[in-house]
Amino acid sequence: MLGYRFPLDPKGQLDWGCFASARHERSMMFSKRGARMPIRRKPKMSAQASLLPGVRIDKTSNRAVYLQLYAGIKQLILEGVIPAGASIPSPRLVASEFGCSRHTVATAYDFLIAEGLLSASHGVGTFVSELVETALKAAGSNPSAGPTDAFIRQSQFADILERGRIDRDEEDPLQIFGAPDAECFPYTLWTKIYASIWSNPKRELLHVTSAQGYDRLRSAICTFVHGTRGIRATPEQVLITSGTTQSVDLLLRALLNPGDEVWVEDPGRPKAATLVSALGLKRVSVPVDHHGLRVDVAEQLAPDAKVALVTPSHHYPTGATLALERRLHLLAWANRSGAWIFEDDYDGELIADGHPILPIYSLGKNDRVIYLGTFSKSISPQLRLGYIICHPELARRLVRLRFYVDYFPSMNLQPVLAEFIEKGHLDSYVRRMRRIYRERQSTFVAAIEATADGAFEVFKNAPALFQPLGLRDERIGNNDVILAERARKLGIPAFALSSFSFNVKPRPGIIIGTGRLPLERIPSAVNRLVQATRDMQNIITAAEESS
Repeated sequence: MLGYRFPLDPKGQLDWGCFASARHERSMMFSKRGARMPIRRKPKMSAQASLLPGVRIDKTSNRAVYLQLYAGIKQLILEGVIPAGASIPSPRLVASEFGCSRHTVATAYDFLIAEGLLSASHGVGTFVSELVETALKAAGSNPSAGPTDAFIRQSQFADILERGRIDRDEEDPLQIFGAPDAECFPYTLWTKIYASIWSNPKRELLHVTSAQGYDRLRSAICTFVHGTRGIRATPEQVLITSGTTQSVDLLLRALLNPGDEVWVEDPGRPKAATLVSALGLKRVSVPVDHHGLRVDVAEQLAPDAKVALVTPSHHYPTGATLALERRLHLLAWANRSGAWIFEDDYDGELIADGHPILPIYSLGKNDRVIYLGTFSKSISPQLRLGYIICHPELARRLVRLRFYVDYFPSMNLQPVLAEFIEKGHLDSYVRRMRRIYRERQSTFVAAIEATADGAFEVFKNAPALFQPLGLRDERIGNNDVILAERARKLGIPAFALSSFSFNVKPRPGIIIGTGRLPLERIPSAVNRLVQATRDMQNIITAAEESS
């Protein structure tokens, strides 16, 4: 082959050290500054080498070609493939190889020069800056290597959150047992409302940045919770959040100091309990029975606690309703000690069985109760909208605190949800889903009771979207995580009940996401679950006999 063949190393890559530099752009490239070679005719490119090995240009991409060149060359420099001091091919040669204009290549070079990665000398050429080698040495590590524990040292806050995280894949729908059936949602109606608002938005929507939330949505929430939960509130008492987790985080930061005690239900919400610990607060695990939180035990453990974090309408995850006597006891304690009650009513509007006691907040005027609501169960967790109802002065203080957290909630969907509520669509949808969830849950329970031969204890007054089942065989109970995993492999939304216990002895069981089980699938799902349970019993029995 005529012309110069680019030298390759044993791995088939360009041997950068073998190149020399020349003044003319048809000279050979990538040499150290100052070397000279005779001018040759423009070489024919060898199929074995590239001027910029590893750089790829995709002309079908939406990303501009000069940005692709810029990113590719930058990566070669930072990874040390092109060493400091090496000359870079002229724009004409690079343009010829990649089939683009010289101006495109020159623009990419200009970006790299502006960042200090390249330096250009008129009449000599363009070179990798000598400062690159100094910077890489100062970094003390190979920039292409992945981050290590020594490199990224987490804060104590982050470490506690990591340790408290339950072993659950949040992107696996079979592990998220409490999610609603999103396929039933009226997306066409929602889309029409969205288009009517944002296709030609009102001027006020283009500039509103309320940290408390869109005023029409706050008003709509007041109307909605009064009709569904018996709560009387004004828009000044409502704060829009991105969900219950943010609500709890804001409240804990606003009202408590490190070392303050917090009553937490056990079993309960791992995320909330872990957040309490990560913020430097003292978590007090309080047992739960068939009548909800043991308020008497809580007072014995920590009478001076500052907050009680409870799910009184439907305890999470067993579904127990806090008895009226205990509610009054809890209110008396809060009034007497000046403590706060965080009432998490995560599925209050979706009651699948009977008519439970209304929220503690609705029992009368009590400024020590803070109500936490969410649309994650009634609509979808993807909506990322929740709310706090509290004393107006507390709401104003939360707004000031929020300025430093996320400034204000996203406005994109708030007007849409406000109109969805105002026109009665949410109320109609909730009533329909209430019937659907009740029918699915009762069908599942009937099938379990008919086929499981007493292997399961069915928890009464279960939450709308899932059904907890206790395991009567203690041998399986000690392996409820394995049983839940087997159930998921059979296509059943399931999770181990014991995973939600902290300090109290775990109650073995399995939680089934009945809310997303269509009626026609329930009989076969129950049969598979019962068979999986029997298989585990047989395996355990055989192991015991062999030992």
